Amino acid sequence: MKKLRYFLGLFLVLTMCINSIAQDSSGSVVSGSLKKEADDIKFQNSMEFYKLGKFDRALSEFNEYIEIFFDGVHRSEALKKIAEIYIRFFEYQKAIEAYKKLYQEFSTTEDGIDAYFQIGICYKKMGFDLKAEEIFKYIIAEHPGTSAGYNAEIQLELLKIISDQK
Repeated sequence: MKKLRYFLGLFLVLTMCINSIAQDSSGSVVSGSLKKEADDIKFQNSMEFYKLGKFDRALSEFNEYIEIFFDGVHRSEALKKIAEIYIRFFEYQKAIEAYKKLYQEFSTTEDGIDAYFQIGICYKKMGFDLKAEEIFKYIIAEHPGTSAGYNAEIQLELLKIISDQK
């Protein structure tokens, strides 16, 4: 009985200590470092499935990461991997959706601009050359000097060659 009271008391003290340590000045229970650690672990778990070639499971894990960590550190990389998996499965429309989300969230970054370029590539693979051409022209006009802009110029040239052969 004495041991039970001792363990209950110890448990209560530890619980109070953990709660007081975890709370910051705003009263938030989750500390920033704990949230970052959870973010990193979830993303790394997803990457391990991807590296192992278990793409169905990786897709599920990446989607769960996107759902849970709406401001996650690895969000852009996770969206890219989701799109890459869909492309592996030849599900270009779903890849376009993932790239659109990436572009909407990171439109001012190189990743965002590249995602928009990849949307054009997906449309080209689906046979929608006019839609792809429209996207490539937009990238060239709005993002000159970027790698996506350079690649868009190449794709436009390829589309021109293909249309001349028809």
